[in-house]
Amino acid sequence: MHVVILGSGHAGITSAITLRQNSEDIKITMITEDHYPHYPRPSVYKIISGKKPEQILRYPQTWYDEKNISLLLDSLVIHIDSANKELKTENGKTIAYDKLLIATGSKPFIPPIPGIQDGPLYCLRNIEDAISIRKRALDCPSGEATIFGGGLLSVELAKTLSDIGITSTIIDRSPYLLRKQLDREGGYFFNEVLRKTFKINFLFNATCQNFKHDNENITISINDTTGIWNHKCDFLLNATGIQNDNELPQKAGINIGKYAIVVNPFMQTNIPDIYAAGDAVDIGSFPGSKFGIIPTAIDQAKIAAVNILGAKVPYTGTLPWTTLKVAGINLTSLGDVSTGTGIHEECVLNDPEKGIYRKLFFKDNILQGAILIGTKKNLHSLKTLAIHHASLGEVKEKIL
Repeated sequence: MHVVILGSGHAGITSAITLRQNSEDIKITMITEDHYPHYPRPSVYKIISGKKPEQILRYPQTWYDEKNISLLLDSLVIHIDSANKELKTENGKTIAYDKLLIATGSKPFIPPIPGIQDGPLYCLRNIEDAISIRKRALDCPSGEATIFGGGLLSVELAKTLSDIGITSTIIDRSPYLLRKQLDREGGYFFNEVLRKTFKINFLFNATCQNFKHDNENITISINDTTGIWNHKCDFLLNATGIQNDNELPQKAGINIGKYAIVVNPFMQTNIPDIYAAGDAVDIGSFPGSKFGIIPTAIDQAKIAAVNILGAKVPYTGTLPWTTLKVAGINLTSLGDVSTGTGIHEECVLNDPEKGIYRKLFFKDNILQGAILIGTKKNLHSLKTLAIHHASLGEVKEKIL
């Protein structure tokens, strides 16, 4: 059997590892547009700091050779012929498959704001992007960058640029950073941590009306609580999120949901022998799933791989969690930390002097999620308790 994997990110590499662990006989081909073998996406920030590409590779070419996995770099698949089970690449290759896994990930989302793409706009998704950003940072006349968006990518970018002497201004429509990972109180707490530690300015509750480019000089019309005014910059980075790229599967007749490829619990598409995993999968297929997080990609890839080999194992969801370390400060967002109807908070600790913030979220006395800033105490236990839908009493017994 010949299994072809489209994509070399977390979903792609996890599926390849799982396939090989469970079968020494099958033929595996991985096809990627990337110029480099697999590297963790979060490691691309190290390129901006000065690391060389080969220093962040997790699985270099020798690993693929040892595992008997054929890796095709710089290869863009432009057509899936599901009737004949063939793929066609932009450089003219035709590749036959028995089973196909689409793990092509996502691409940067660029908001439809007038003028945003009329001049230099930097997005970070791969090594080449990081090289371009570092080059511009080292050659930026003002020594200042403007980052559009206030999510995880923005925080990591601002921190990395600060490390090489660039002051960042983050523009976001929310009143605090990491709106998807933190509640309001935790968000304000984290804002202050960054404000005290790095060269970062914030423009919150702000929307961009338009962008006007004059070569590298950019004027952004901003609407915030003070009214409409102009912000000047000469180094603009877009970090407003990611989106799916559905053109290839759509042309192949694969069902597309609201956002991406629709799969069943066995990660199968509507076309026989074609599977999908990771960011290529529509979150609507699994209510409660979180889009764009590595744990989801890894779990789905493992399920897809064993089912490709003939198992019948359903994907039952992934507990969403995000963890990062900024300036020595640990931040973890685990599970559902929304503050909607029926949610109550327990075990709250807010100690700005010690730099520690903790809050657990319950609904009907069942643990839904947790936010930890400045501490990792009980993190492993909290993950286990959340996965098993522990009660408030069980949580208090285990960790308090």
